Amino acid sequence: MNTIPLDKPFDWLSDLRPAHAAAASWYTGEYLRPTVMHVVYEPDGPFTIACGADLFAEHIRRFRITPALIERLGQTTDSMGRSVFHESFLNFLQRLRLGVDLFAAPEGSVLLPSEPLLVAMGPLAHIQLLESAFRLLFWESSHWATQAAMLRWQTGALTEEETPSEPPLDMHPLSWRIRAAFIGGASKAEMDAVAQVVAPVQDPGEGTLMLRHSDAQPLVQIRRLYQGSTALGDVWLTAKQEDRASVSRSSCSFECENTGQTVDVHFNRFRNLYEPLLVKGLPVMSSPRLGYLRQRTLQHLSALQEIGPEAYPYGWMS
Repeated sequence: MNTIPLDKPFDWLSDLRPAHAAAASWYTGEYLRPTVMHVVYEPDGPFTIACGADLFAEHIRRFRITPALIERLGQTTDSMGRSVFHESFLNFLQRLRLGVDLFAAPEGSVLLPSEPLLVAMGPLAHIQLLESAFRLLFWESSHWATQAAMLRWQTGALTEEETPSEPPLDMHPLSWRIRAAFIGGASKAEMDAVAQVVAPVQDPGEGTLMLRHSDAQPLVQIRRLYQGSTALGDVWLTAKQEDRASVSRSSCSFECENTGQTVDVHFNRFRNLYEPLLVKGLPVMSSPRLGYLRQRTLQHLSALQEIGPEAYPYGWMS
């Protein structure tokens, strides 16, 4: 595995594992198969703070598969001195125009356990090539934001009189940690400390995975149901279910992940948690200032605390 320096700019093929995965699907002819994948972070506590969407969009705006990068991959050899990547695959990369649609929860949003950070739809190899960017920009950012927010949650300090100054942002992983901790509600001392912590390791149930309904259809959207300003539950939808779930409905039944029981909810409005981030590979989501994202985190945590996470239902639509 290639080590990605924390204090250097990141490109999504610094880690060769995504390129190997994409090359494998190229060789088998599966590389253009339409695919839906999720990036999943499983928290130690009752929630995850979504983070990293704006970083990812900025990375996509900046990153290019250049001739120098293709040359670097072409010079990669195995233990026998043979080229790892076939010339036909390198030609595919050189011609690549990213065709992935990404839907992500806005930064600072509270997600429940097993709710994905993002939903990716597109050709298999295109999604595979983004995996290390997903890990560093979404998964790790959400980890650091969630860890910072958990300290707030445990002490009950979910408001603040004065927000610390926004940290400066550079396009390298160490800066992203500090940014994420800020969004999660970290103090200046906590932001300084996070730079010294060892990077987290994904568990087997985390990372780029599939979250499927019993009919083998993947999740594509979560609707957060409200009565006025009070959140009542999160309904997980496949594409077929989303087509059936009329926007004019005022009631819904779903199977709660926590209890396994069917829950009936009456509501007067809803919000789709996942908003477009990339459309055919082009960034479309704009992000507010970091101070606003931090306040969103604290507001969402306050709302969850009032309801009680153990009493908040979420799961697949019945």
